[in-house]
Parts: sequence; structure tokens; C-alpha cells
Amino acid sequence: MEEQKPAGDAEALEKEKVGLLERLKEADRRYRYKVYEAKALSEMLEKRKKENPLPPAREIRKNIHRLEFIISTEARTLKQERELVKEVRSWEKKFSGAIEVERMERRLVFISEDIKRAEQQVKEFETRMNELRAKVHEKQSAEHKSRKEKKLLDLKRKVEEEKLKEIKPFMKKNEDGRVDLGEICVIKKKEK
Repeated sequence: MEEQKPAGDAEALEKEKVGLLERLKEADRRYRYKVYEAKALSEMLEKRKKENPLPPAREIRKNIHRLEFIISTEARTLKQERELVKEVRSWEKKFSGAIEVERMERRLVFISEDIKRAEQQVKEFETRMNELRAKVHEKQSAEHKSRKEKKLLDLKRKVEEEKLKEIKPFMKKNEDGRVDLGEICVIKKKEK
């Protein structure tokens, strides 16, 4: 019974190790995906900023509100008002582009946080995996050692039994516990 218990422990540790390995692979896949996503998003963001550099959305919104206020409060000619409306529309297009850029930047921040969490999770899984590997190795080496010791004991017992079988016929004892010399060695009688 005692021999089966460590084997069961080793098997349980092995099963836990396999489960942890699957979770480690999944976390590593997620980590690599997030890194790839962050790289692609940052490249796209840099490209967009180079093609069309925009002020922050907050400033664009202020400009739109300022222009709309001018249109609604000041008296201007029809041509001037149309020009202001065109300018408002162009600022609104820029505003939608700036909002998109800001969303991408926010998403990049969230992705970098996800990367940190995934990296930390991978490290935790790896340390736990190393601990499990050490425990499994320790259990298996202990089992191997105990099996080896048992084999040695069995072998010693067999050797002792064989020696005893060889000696037993010669070891007949008298009732008082003494052994006759003739039973230990062969005595030759001299002929006269």
C-alpha cells in the first residue's frame, strides 16, 4: 500500500503538470497574439499620424464650437456663412479622424496592460511548472530508489536462503544444542 501511494502522488503531480502545461500554452498564445496586435496597431497609428497630423480632438471640438457660435451670433454675408459652414464640415471630418486616432491610442494602452498581465501570468505558470517538475522528479527518483532497495533486499534474502539451504543438512544439532564434528566435516578412518 505504501508503494502505491507515492506512485499515485506522482501520477497526480503528472496530471497537474499536464493541465498546467495546457494553461501555460494558452497564456503564451494570448501573450504572443497581444504583442502582435500591439505591433500592428502601433504601426498603423504611426502611419496615420504621419499621413494626416491632427491636433487633439479636444482642440478640434473647441474650434467647431467657436465657429458654430460665430455663425449663429454674428451677421455675415451668405458667402461668408457658407465658407464658415464648409470650414465647420472640414473640422468635423478632422474631428472624426482625431477621435479614431485617440481610440487607437487608448486601445494600444489597454493592449500593453494586457501584455503585462499575460507576461506575468506566463511567468507564474512557468515557475509553478518548474516546481511541479522538481516535485515529479523527486518523487520518481524516490520511487526508483525504493524499488532498487527492495530489489537489493530481495536479492540478499534469496542469497541467505540459498546459503542456509546448502548448510542446513550439515547443521543437525544434538538435543543439547551441540553439533557433532562429523556433521561439519568428513572424517576418514585409517585402515590398519
